[in-house]
Amino acid sequence: MTRLNLILYFVLIFTALGVVTSQDRSRKLYFELEQQEESAKKMNVEFGQLQLEQSTWSMHSRVEDIAASKLQMQVPDAARIQVVTPDVPVDLPKAQAEKTADEPVVPDAKALVTSAQNISAKNTSTSEAEK
Repeated sequence: MTRLNLILYFVLIFTALGVVTSQDRSRKLYFELEQQEESAKKMNVEFGQLQLEQSTWSMHSRVEDIAASKLQMQVPDAARIQVVTPDVPVDLPKAQAEKTADEPVVPDAKALVTSAQNISAKNTSTSEAEK
């Protein structure tokens, strides 16, 4: 009987130590969680401030003022502005051509370069024919 009491006593001691250790670890983890949440709140505030600062620095009027004052840039006359539109349809790869209608079709860079070269060649041949 004494042997059984000793075994149960040690089991009780080890279980109590396990509970105390578990509670201590739980408190430490909760404290760390609170610190991380506070840090996340501070970072969110800083992120909002940085977004505001970025939007301020990249305002169109500010960029225009700096371009005019520091770089001596000017808006070109309306007669000098040319709008370029592709006359030749862009050749799309077969995989992109098979996309569904609700997905936007964006040609890859190689197709755009090929299309631009075709337009350039067409414009060059038209200019030479007019001369």
